[in-house]
Amino acid sequence: MCARVQNLDELNKNGRIVGRANYIFTPEIASSIGSIHGSSFQLDETIVIGRDYHNDSRMLKRGYTSGVMSTGVNVLNLSDCTFPLLEFTIRRFGASGGAYFSGGHLYSEDVGIRFVDAGGIELSLGEIQKIVDSYRNFPAQIRRAEPRRIGRIIAIPQTQDVYIKSLEQFVNKKQIKEARLKIVVDCSFSPTGKITPILINEIGVEVIALNTHYRERSLVPVPSINSIKNTADIVKASNSHLGVCFDVDGSRILVVDENGLEISYENLLMLFIAYDEKIQKSRNSTVILTPSISPVVKSFIEESGHPIKLVENYPGELSRQIRQERACLAASESLKFYFPHYAPFSDGNYILLKILAILAHQKDLISSLTIGFPKGIKVNKSIPVSAKIIETIHNRLIEFADEHELKYQDIINELKIIGEDVYVNIKIALNRNAILLSAESEDKNKSVKMINNLSKMISKL
Repeated sequence: MCARVQNLDELNKNGRIVGRANYIFTPEIASSIGSIHGSSFQLDETIVIGRDYHNDSRMLKRGYTSGVMSTGVNVLNLSDCTFPLLEFTIRRFGASGGAYFSGGHLYSEDVGIRFVDAGGIELSLGEIQKIVDSYRNFPAQIRRAEPRRIGRIIAIPQTQDVYIKSLEQFVNKKQIKEARLKIVVDCSFSPTGKITPILINEIGVEVIALNTHYRERSLVPVPSINSIKNTADIVKASNSHLGVCFDVDGSRILVVDENGLEISYENLLMLFIAYDEKIQKSRNSTVILTPSISPVVKSFIEESGHPIKLVENYPGELSRQIRQERACLAASESLKFYFPHYAPFSDGNYILLKILAILAHQKDLISSLTIGFPKGIKVNKSIPVSAKIIETIHNRLIEFADEHELKYQDIINELKIIGEDVYVNIKIALNRNAILLSAESEDKNKSVKMINNLSKMISKL
């Protein structure tokens, strides 16, 4: 165990407070952060808080809650929930903001807090920095309420049911039901297990749900490579049309086709551009993307009639740009897709509904719909990996990227290393024990150099 952290910069990772519970991120720190965050609201305002299933998230959330209540701010308590459900609840109840605790797909046993404003959008880097600065001067800027004005904590039952019914209204249930689709869903031992199987059943899709229950945290990231492989195998064995693996917080999904093959971020993005009815009707509307988008995909979107605005993937930034540009879609390589006609945030359940709606309307398989999409000129390489370390290799890759100060995006089953005019995807193969590297650049020599350098370094792992 360590002494009390004096500076939150130690836990501030790209605009999110992240740390290992009880080692560096203690309940005392969580309570102090709650007091700081609560003091940013007016007395008697209300915020929404939630968490994933894990006990470390639960412990830190309770510490944070005590701090918020001490400032005279009321709490709508969702207990265990997905992050999109929390964002939905803030907007539905007109709350002033919120906070969510989750391990998500973070390294090892880390827990992170995400702070959300009244629009359900994550706070900007500047707003997070204010919290960090206030902690440095704690408790100088803290408001403590009189005992009679201490905030209340209020349960909000049936919110999940309202959320499910709301999602259903955005798709043609009759058309989807008539398509007689069957899918496999890995709920990743998360609150998604209480929502997605019910939602999918309600719209008339047969669902095989996996890992819907709570499981104690381990050193293996969730979804793990083995759970992704299991999902792909069950898709093939059950003749399902699709398989999806949810991230723990429910904000994004990894998709495999009927053959158990992963659908890339680029192909999902082009699928929505080419076949989503609302986007099709929004020609000339802007698409918000992150700078490391493939040049081939960029051209495909522009040729489809959509101007592109490139935005760094900082917390909440894509959501804010959606409003500013009146965009029809936003997306990031982290497998997050934002559909403004639904909400200014990414929701794994809504992404799944969009895919099912396209399959039903087109009366075709996702592999057939994506096979003709353009592909960039890539340099590929594979590195064999021992079966003993395959489940923890994702953590090792993150350690590797951090140690070498590489800029990267976490894409559930892979990392995207972002270099100078060259991008390299490092992912774990689903059909063998190997790491697959794929580099893309308009200058092939840069791709070859980057992939060779990374291969040498990764082989040492």
